[in-house]
Amino acid sequence: MIIQKMNNVLVKHGKVTFAVFTAVIIVSFVWFFTPGVDGSLLFGGNIGMGSQYGAVLGQKITYGDVSNARQVVSMVRAATYGMAPHRVQSPDEDASFQAALLIKAADVMNIQAGDKEVAEVIHTLPAFQDADGKFSQDLYIKYKNECLAPSGLGFSDLEESVRTLIRMQKVPTLTATNVIVTDDEAKTEIEGLLQKITYHMVTFDREAFEDQVKLEDAEVRDFYTANPDLFMSEPESDGLLAFAAYTEKKNDLTDEQLKDYYEANKAIFTKADGTEQAFDDVKDDIRKEIGTTVEREEAEKIAEAFNKSFREAIRADKEAFDADPQKLFREEAEKAGMKISEVKNLTRQTASDDALHIDSQLISAVTELKNIGSYTRRLNGEHGISMFLMTARRPAVVQPFEDVKETAEKRLVAQREYALADEAASQFALKFMSLKDAPAEIEELVKSLKGTWHAEVTRTRYDVEGNPYLPCSNEVLTTDVGKLSSPDKQFGFPAFVFVTAHTPATAEEIAEKKEMLARELKYRKQEVVSRGLQGWVMDTATVVNRGRTQE
Repeated sequence: MIIQKMNNVLVKHGKVTFAVFTAVIIVSFVWFFTPGVDGSLLFGGNIGMGSQYGAVLGQKITYGDVSNARQVVSMVRAATYGMAPHRVQSPDEDASFQAALLIKAADVMNIQAGDKEVAEVIHTLPAFQDADGKFSQDLYIKYKNECLAPSGLGFSDLEESVRTLIRMQKVPTLTATNVIVTDDEAKTEIEGLLQKITYHMVTFDREAFEDQVKLEDAEVRDFYTANPDLFMSEPESDGLLAFAAYTEKKNDLTDEQLKDYYEANKAIFTKADGTEQAFDDVKDDIRKEIGTTVEREEAEKIAEAFNKSFREAIRADKEAFDADPQKLFREEAEKAGMKISEVKNLTRQTASDDALHIDSQLISAVTELKNIGSYTRRLNGEHGISMFLMTARRPAVVQPFEDVKETAEKRLVAQREYALADEAASQFALKFMSLKDAPAEIEELVKSLKGTWHAEVTRTRYDVEGNPYLPCSNEVLTTDVGKLSSPDKQFGFPAFVFVTAHTPATAEEIAEKKEMLARELKYRKQEVVSRGLQGWVMDTATVVNRGRTQE
């Protein structure tokens, strides 16, 4: 629901809001937030907030600046999703410094954000939108009372955080707003982008050579002996899993409530051909969908109490924990009301199991642990919150030959097939140069070498540039008519492009896409300028002292 609200907001509102949402979402999930990093560790080591951490554009950045930058992004992200600020996971050290240097750069460049910009962003945060997609003063006040006030915060704190994030986001776009694309520049670029390229793909797939590979048992055993790393078992971990399940509440729903949900979500019940499914046909599905409410608060309280008491107990008696990690883990988990279960033989390949509370997030976290007595952070899963303590770890070992003989044979066959495909591709490139009439003779040459001659396709340069998953995209763009491209192995097999024609776009095609492409060209030019400015800011940044300590 929150994602749907966000989409609606971005469609309805202006550039400032879009920019800030981009900063919050991308910065929060990609740039800033690193799993397993506790923000409280960021400023350990008895270093004062006024101590210098680094510098940018000749200005000092203190530990306090880095701390404030972390809090700014955390607060805006929390408000975006209607969460309390302390429930937002903290950024890691490097990312916090990068945020601080952008804020400092905004100070140096005297970049400001007005009250109107701040109000626009706050009024369009998804958490404060009512059912009609309009800003709700009641929801805003409720957020302050329930999420900000308990932490001693108010509206002014959120507003200043939004203001700072807007200023930070403006740094790389300061000069890009004045970028201009001239008519002549647009004309030349658009004609180039809409030029059509007609070409054939030539591939040499390993499967075409499978009938040429025959193996003796001795060859397979020699391959196994020479490549022990290919036949290692996964490291196995045993441990204790503390788990607090979310509470599921059954909702008594009337037909009127089901009908309201149906009317509010018509898009979900619209078929591909545009026809709507009748309410009576989907009523039971709706009941299943919204008939159960998952309450997370109780599980979060239990898990938070355990996490706090367990870590405090470790600090109070580290020697006792090192001597018997399980005892302390069990005791504190039971006090907090967490359910304890033993997990055996967990590896990276272990399948998820709802009954045992094992999901992909837990598997990933456990496989990162290295030592007995190490433990994961709190893991918010689909059905509850968990924490895992490693009690035993068995390292990877080379598996017996008989257990992996079939795998070894498949690997060796594939290796030989790839080698044959590469050799055929090399022969193809050499023999192509001696063809007297390449367009007429190339298909026969391809087939004689067990290659595949693909059907002719025509694409514009714009389409090729915009599809990073298109095989040989660079070769399509750079190969001349009547020429064979260099080989490309992006997808694991040798592939070539043989270009047969370059066709200019018609006046009608240019007119149809001129406006759209002109906007995109301006955006591309702005991106180049923005990246250049941000790169210059980053290049002036230095780290003087980290001083970070971890328990």
